[in-house]
Amino acid sequence: MKKAVQIQRMILSIFVISGILFIPVINSVWGAEAVKHVTLKVDGMTCASCPATVKAVLKRLHGVVNADVSYKEAKAEVSYQEGKVTMEQMIKAIEDAGYTARFITKGGKQ
Repeated sequence: MKKAVQIQRMILSIFVISGILFIPVINSVWGAEAVKHVTLKVDGMTCASCPATVKAVLKRLHGVVNADVSYKEAKAEVSYQEGKVTMEQMIKAIEDAGYTARFITKGGKQ
């Protein structure tokens, strides 16, 4: 009886360890990419409603999780899923809306 309990515990331990080791693999297969952050300088905003326009065009991009746009600071803080959207796509969307944009920082580093 003791041997059977030991074997059950060992099998359970193997499943638990296997599950922990394969979480990153499962996440990548199921599309749970890590969220990255980028800051873009946005020029050409002339009124307080311009940030809403910039935010809207960014949020329409597949892979953009969130966008906070500041008229006062002339910048956009964007959270996005790497592999689903690129900085180039973000910049193009902003430029297509009539503004200019350029990369400032990524992931909090310059």
